Amino acid sequence: MWSRLLLAIDQFDSGQVALAFTCQLAVDHGADVRVLHVHERSMNARVPPLETGTQAQLLVDEAVFTLRLAGVGAEGLASSVRGDAVARVIVTESADWHCDAIVLGSRRLRGIERLSGRGVRERVVRLSPLPVITAPTPVVNGTHTPLPGRSDALG
Repeated sequence: MWSRLLLAIDQFDSGQVALAFTCQLAVDHGADVRVLHVHERSMNARVPPLETGTQAQLLVDEAVFTLRLAGVGAEGLASSVRGDAVARVIVTESADWHCDAIVLGSRRLRGIERLSGRGVRERVVRLSPLPVITAPTPVVNGTHTPLPGRSDALG
């Protein structure tokens, strides 16, 4: 069904869950994976980024290594842009690499960010003509905890 997937990862637990999810998906479909991590720069120069460019590239390298260990063809790219351009970079990269689908993690935002539709996932869905697959939320991520009695895959 899919031969080329774009995996957009972040530095949170959701990125690691998305990596494991994409790895299994790629193995099942015989797909190659392009790993993309967008290092967000703040629009305000006084606000330091959450990570350095070196840390961003290391995150990508580790994800590519994990995929290759599983027998998945993988390559990676770290990019650095302002926070408001992350979704556009993801969609552009998926088109440039001729992907069949985009895989993202989910942090299950709450409050104002969720209500305003400012999450990267929502912006990617709006901008991309491709299917956007959301990997399951990490079991416990500091913001969202699954309801008792629900399986991890549904949480």
